Amino acid sequence: MTPHQYPVFEEGQTLTEAELNDLRDFLHERDRLVGRMIGFGVNCGLGGMVKAGATLTIRPGLAVDQFGEPLVLSEERTIALPPTAVTPSYDFIATGPGGFSVVLEATDTIEPAPECGEEGCAGHSELHTRGVALRIVAGRVTGTRMDFSAEPLLSVEPIRLALDSTPINSYPTLRNAIATRLTNGTQPLVDTALIAKLQATSIVSADQAGVKGYKCGWLNMVLFATLDLLRIEALIRLSCDRSTTRPGVVLGWVHQVSSTWVFDCAFRHAWEPPRGFTEAFLGGTCADPAGSFRDELEALLAGYAPPEPVPGGTTPPPVKCPKGSILIGGKCINIYYPPPKIPDHWQIPWEFELLDPKVPIWYPPYERPWKEPWTIYETEQWNRFDDGVIGATDYVGRPGSEVRNVLEGFIAEDGGLADIRVLAPAEAQALDGYLPSGGFSPSDTIVLSVDSAGVVVATGRVAAVRNTRLVGAALPAALGAATAAQAAATELKGLSAGFETRFDAMDQTITGLGGNLTTLQTDFLAYKTSFDPGSFDTRVGTLEQDLKQFGTVQGRIDVLEGKIEIITKVGGGGRPEPRIGGGFADTTAGPHRGIDKALGQGIADFAETTIAAMRSLPSAGNRNFKRYAAAADRAKTELAATAASEAPADEPMVAAATLEMLSTLRTLVKAAGVSPDLGRQLDAQLRELGGLMQ
Repeated sequence: MTPHQYPVFEEGQTLTEAELNDLRDFLHERDRLVGRMIGFGVNCGLGGMVKAGATLTIRPGLAVDQFGEPLVLSEERTIALPPTAVTPSYDFIATGPGGFSVVLEATDTIEPAPECGEEGCAGHSELHTRGVALRIVAGRVTGTRMDFSAEPLLSVEPIRLALDSTPINSYPTLRNAIATRLTNGTQPLVDTALIAKLQATSIVSADQAGVKGYKCGWLNMVLFATLDLLRIEALIRLSCDRSTTRPGVVLGWVHQVSSTWVFDCAFRHAWEPPRGFTEAFLGGTCADPAGSFRDELEALLAGYAPPEPVPGGTTPPPVKCPKGSILIGGKCINIYYPPPKIPDHWQIPWEFELLDPKVPIWYPPYERPWKEPWTIYETEQWNRFDDGVIGATDYVGRPGSEVRNVLEGFIAEDGGLADIRVLAPAEAQALDGYLPSGGFSPSDTIVLSVDSAGVVVATGRVAAVRNTRLVGAALPAALGAATAAQAAATELKGLSAGFETRFDAMDQTITGLGGNLTTLQTDFLAYKTSFDPGSFDTRVGTLEQDLKQFGTVQGRIDVLEGKIEIITKVGGGGRPEPRIGGGFADTTAGPHRGIDKALGQGIADFAETTIAAMRSLPSAGNRNFKRYAAAADRAKTELAATAASEAPADEPMVAAATLEMLSTLRTLVKAAGVSPDLGRQLDAQLRELGGLMQ
């Protein structure tokens, strides 16, 4: 009998073993034929993994071999590495590449027939068990097979864009790779004129952000459509005839890479569906099963039409659309951008109970999710306060500052107060509550993302209702802060009143200081005209007594200084200082108190008298005396010049020059050779005098 013949039994016939086995063989061949109609290769599972570098593990799974025999590996198998190759050879494995292929093969195990125990028994039938075995064969799979993973276009990366629509990777690289595959050697897959149109596209520096985004998005769509067409072409090329001398399904290729064992599933018999299934699934014609995919790709290539550049001239005012719509092409329509992440339970609003399961389900089941998409996305709706929606798509490509001015004016004319942010794309993305949007309500926080040239590349918003909630949550804290500020202001007012009283006393004290300095100047003039080295110590002692009179002044200044520090800590800034003769000086410009210019000139005259007296000494014990005298003279001259300035804001400079002059004068007096004790006393007294001005 042939595999397509089968026996028919009737009552009373004598059956032979051959007739019964013919029935078995016929049924087996019919099962195999069904298997061949289903497909060939690895159907499920059967992956491999190298563990610890010494063991290959094959997972359970299903496959169908070239004859249609179902292969079931019900449990995990392990293979020691390096493997030991078996002798069976397969015509679909080439030994040249080296390594080893793991082949899943059908087996038929015979169990011995049981002995007869009945009277007149001539023997029982054998029991056969069909199973599978893993064979390790030297070499790698070859021949015609479904191997789309080796498609070169899969290794080319789609175009990725920065936030300002600048391509991150190469547009020409992807374009040329697609054109090469569509050309397909001498058998182009699409119209050659369309391939030429593809190759003529490019991105230039003058392209605006929207144009760059369109071109890159279009090219990515061409890439994916080309891959779909190539995948279909690969499936169509598969043959229905899988004749072989010995059937088996290759699961992968195990080989060494730098002395490390690896398992590569790319070199296996991937699942190959039958051509009839492919044609029916794709919906093409018998003459061109891939025709619908080819038509789609050609339409995409022919429809290349980047947007026109943004019109020149001034930015036009927006058109406000009502009830959640935006202006697109002169028409108010509803376009709501989805958030970066769709909620896991997005489908709940679309579900409802069917009273009659035979009634068709209308999609969408009801109108609200379509008209109010924010209910699905769980984001902030627009037009919450019924102030309409402004379309933003017309402003991409225009200067951000110009768009802001136009929007501010438009919203102000409508009685609103605009909150518009012009930010870099990264700053906009980091803004709390930011949502990309093609429109916004006037009450929203409007966000314009601009590139390095200040041109708008994206628009978005922070919903007005979100800002309202934030203000409401912060209001109690703001009221508390206002109450604390009012209490602090009351306390500051009381301190200021005491501060003013203290300065009145300070004013009188400084006036007395001016008289004392005049007395000092007179004493030194007398000293200059009748200098007696023998009585120098006595003169300095007299000077010491005069300077000690300033001790009480220093104490009073210290008391007032403490109060001034309190005011400074409360008020947080500079403080006014008393001037000789009344009034106050501003000290925010430097660390010193302002010194009245008349007082500064008097101190300069006093210094001139002192320097002249020191120079009139018969001899000085310090060899640097002349240098110190010259330094003191320069400091005195600088003080006199500063005090003579007509600029009203130079009083801090007078104070600084006074301190410098006193420092050089102290050094000069000590270098004149006076007794150490008297020098220390004079040194301390001059420091005290300087302290009055610091």
